[in-house]
Amino acid sequence: MKTLFDLRKKQDGEMIEAIQKLYDEPLNVVRLGDQSITACIGCWNCWIKTPGRCVMKDRMAEFYPDYVNSDTVILLMNTAQGFISHQAKAFLDRTIPHYHPYIEIVDGECHHVARYQCYPDMVFYYDTEGLTNQEEQVIEDYLYRTAYHFQSKAYRIVKDGSHRLHPLESRKAKCNVVTFASIEPMETLVIYNGSPRRRGSNSTLILKKAVEALCDRVEIRDLKEEDKWDEWAENFKSDKHVMFFMPLYVHAMPSHVMGFIEKLQASKGSISFFVQSGFPESSQSHYLEAYLEQLALRLGRTYIGTAIKGGVEGLQMRPAKAQEKIMEPLVKAIESLVYEGKFNPTNISQLARPIRLGTGMKILFKVLTKIGLINFFWNQQLKENNAYEKRFDRPYVSLTYENNDTRSFHCNVNQ
Repeated sequence: MKTLFDLRKKQDGEMIEAIQKLYDEPLNVVRLGDQSITACIGCWNCWIKTPGRCVMKDRMAEFYPDYVNSDTVILLMNTAQGFISHQAKAFLDRTIPHYHPYIEIVDGECHHVARYQCYPDMVFYYDTEGLTNQEEQVIEDYLYRTAYHFQSKAYRIVKDGSHRLHPLESRKAKCNVVTFASIEPMETLVIYNGSPRRRGSNSTLILKKAVEALCDRVEIRDLKEEDKWDEWAENFKSDKHVMFFMPLYVHAMPSHVMGFIEKLQASKGSISFFVQSGFPESSQSHYLEAYLEQLALRLGRTYIGTAIKGGVEGLQMRPAKAQEKIMEPLVKAIESLVYEGKFNPTNISQLARPIRLGTGMKILFKVLTKIGLINFFWNQQLKENNAYEKRFDRPYVSLTYENNDTRSFHCNVNQ
């Protein structure tokens, strides 16, 4: 089965007819562009309470079986502010239930282990009108990267007279194109908290420490308060210094952050970014960094830089001293930005280590996996929620399809 998900606001049958000609079988067409896709809130329920099953009740949840049981999924997407739209980002974020919380190391990076025996090829189409060449490459690289982690082959539908499938290839993230600037010390830095979690998040905990250190020289705005977006978007025009502080979600910003970014207009001032992630290596965030540089240019703001810190997941579960040790350099980086008008290059470089996991770390990971420590937390959570026996469930798969599938299967789960 080949399923086409139309995530565009304005859906036209002409494009779908053109894509249909690329395939020998009728497409299963799912139109979600006029349906609100609920943003993933990072609740982990699909991992520790209802393994493999999203708890959200919306139209997208109805079509999980169509995604999992297809050999090809085609995503028609809008772009906004030089990136994929928040609707498309929400769709990708919500595919997390199709993978385990368990981790394996691939090429020096942490990947979530496959839940299903195979995954569909991913084919992307987006209109390039209004995009710079650099933005177009950033989007393409991001989509390849997403498919790579989803254990799918990636293609893009290119329109150049006719429509054709163009296979996407691995490329190094196009980041560090825009250099970090420095400005005068800041009287006030407005920080947008981009965490989607409804209850205490790591981002909130870190930013609370920043407020304690900087008092009234920072103003925190929580982007979960969507009723204030219009007001804040208007304020953005005159806010002199702005930072987006966010967790990494499927190699980019959480979808609700993109929703707010779509409202922003070009204005004078500075802009900076801080990306924290659960995986220890900073390479996971480079494709987002590449976009953030371009976003600064699109918004006409002075780019102060992007700070990246991995290994933050589980921060709140650590003892107080361990929390302080992790948060201290993050808060210092923000202090440097406010007091000096720039990121301290040495601090930013240290925060980003390791870029990838080295041989020693890989060996340690294998040892810890073998004795059960790597997956101990997840297994404990599953047991506490009476879901341990269901941890390998594949709730959306068609058994007939899976048994007949001949594609290669890659999975390495510590059972």
